[in-house]
This record gives sequence, C-alpha cells and structure tokens, in this order.
Amino acid sequence: MLRRICVLSLILCNVTVAQEVIPLTALSGYSANALWVRMFTTKFIPEAERQLARTGNFRIDWNTPFGTVARPGGAFDAIQYDLGDIGIIVTPFHADKLPFFNISYVTPFVTTDIGLVVRTVSDLNDRYPGLKTSWQDYRQVYLITAGLVDMYQAVMSSPIESLEDFKGRKMSGVGMNLRYFEGLGTVAVPSSVADFYTNIATGLTAGAIVWPEAIMGYRLNEVGPYMVDVRLAAVSSVALSANQRTWDRLPQEVRDALLAAAVVYRDELALETVRRSSRAMKAFEEEGGTIISLTPEQRQRWASSIPDLAGNWVEGMEARQLPGRQLLRDYMEIMRANDQPVMRHWDRE
Repeated sequence: MLRRICVLSLILCNVTVAQEVIPLTALSGYSANALWVRMFTTKFIPEAERQLARTGNFRIDWNTPFGTVARPGGAFDAIQYDLGDIGIIVTPFHADKLPFFNISYVTPFVTTDIGLVVRTVSDLNDRYPGLKTSWQDYRQVYLITAGLVDMYQAVMSSPIESLEDFKGRKMSGVGMNLRYFEGLGTVAVPSSVADFYTNIATGLTAGAIVWPEAIMGYRLNEVGPYMVDVRLAAVSSVALSANQRTWDRLPQEVRDALLAAAVVYRDELALETVRRSSRAMKAFEEEGGTIISLTPEQRQRWASSIPDLAGNWVEGMEARQLPGRQLLRDYMEIMRANDQPVMRHWDRE
C-alpha cells in the first residue's frame, strides 16, 4: 500500500512539474466595475482556463490591474508599448488608427441587434486580412470584436412632441453620436458620459444621446425624465487585442484557448448588454420616467436627415487602401439578409 501511495505521489508531482505557468497581464483604462471589463473577468478568463484544463499542459497566471496602468482610452497605447499582454480596447477612442470599427457608428437606423453587429464585424475582420494587418502597425494582434451598446436613445429634460422641437437645443454626446442630431438643427456639446448629468442639471444641455443601461447607471433619469425612443444604432465599441511580442512567444495551445475565450466573451457581453438594456428601460418608467415613442414616419425623417456618414467613412477607408465600399456593402447585405429594420440603405447612396 505504501509503495502504491509513493508511486501515485510521483505521478502527481510529474504532472505538476510538466505544467507550464504563463504570466499574462490584461489591461483596461476602466475599472473592474465597467461591464465590458467585468465580463472579461467572469467570462473570458474562466473560459481560457477551461480550455487549457483539457490537457493540463499550461496554466495562465493572470494579472489584472484594471483602471490603474492605463487611463480611459489608454489601453491601446499600453499594449502597443509593452505595458501589458491583453488589452480591452474601447475602439471609438482610436478611429484614426482603427477606422474600420466605426462601421456600425456610421450606419444608424439599421439595427439594434448588438449580437448580430459584433458577429458581423468579427466576421468581416476574418474575411478581409487587411483589417487584421492594420493592428500590426501598432505591434498588436486582433482577437475579437465586442460591444455594449444595443441602442442609443435621447434622454431629455423636457418632453419632445415633434422632431422640430430638437432645433436649437444643445445635446451632449460623444464623437460620432452627435452627428446623428445634426440634421435636426441641434447644437453639439462634446462631453464624456460622466459629465452628462451635470450638463443637463445645470441647463448647459437640454439632453444627451446615451444607451439605456448608462441612463440608469449614471442616474440621468433624475435630470432627464423623458426618453425619446429613437433606437438609433447598436454599435461595436470594444475589441480585444494582444501584444505582438507576447503573442509570438505563446504556445499554439494557449493562443487557441485565448481565441476561444474571446468568442465566449463577445457573445456573453452581447447577451448581458441586451438583458441590462431591457431592465433599464423598465426601471426608467418604474422610477417615474416617460418614454416618448416616435412614429415610423418620424424615424424615417430622422434617418434621412443624417449626413452621409457612411460615404465619408468609405472615402477614408479607401484612402488607406482598405476596401471601404465593399465592406459597407457586405455589412448592409448581412443586415438585410437577417431581416433587420433598415431605415436607410447606406451602401446604396
């Protein structure tokens, strides 16, 4: 019996010695409280570990200093300059370097299906090698596309009875979002989401363009008790990347595990986004907020009023020797093939 125990102990020791531990640092400019960061911790990391446990050859020792090494919007540069190994990148901060990821931003009034959007953008990244190659210019390897905005809405301090009521009003927004209101005659006030509450409370702006979960998360319903149910766009706003030097050193089994985990992360984040959005819309009304519905005719007028964002995007992509026109056509064809409520066919203009 004693001999059998000793033999068993030797076997276990050999298994332990054979397992290689690989240290990886994951970075985000946001804290672990941000949904897209929390889902990395609760979905990506466990799935990567599950994949590796199949053989037991490797184990990852994770370091996750979220919100400390990089500022908001700084994870991309941090991964490029070897401050971390895996980056949770908020792509709108890097439209100049990664313009492709604006494709869902420049096509509003097409879909609010965030799962479809992120799968489509991921698929196009795989279909066109030039899109992945662009990451190499910044010493990174693209892993997956994700998103946490299923629809942008307008939250207002006073009710809106017609689209003409927007004219002359100041609206808070971030980047491309503000152009959605341009044809309605609003005045754009670029701000961060954290400033929307104060902007509306002080009267600096009459409202903001923001997604439902953030409306309730930032308590914007307290100063903006009217939500105009626009359903502007679902957008792919997050990507995962790896430092090129780190990636080149990783065993193929570990790479495969990270890529598999990335798909789980993408899909689970989309599902959680939809769940939270639905809860937020319900909570908005339960806490006294009023949701103002637009007629199909009003939404169509709004869609038609937006400048040709997609056309400008195509020109910018083509100038970089990237197939912008074909990418836009593919994107829209996938939306139409999935019976999305397209109110503006951006590729046909």
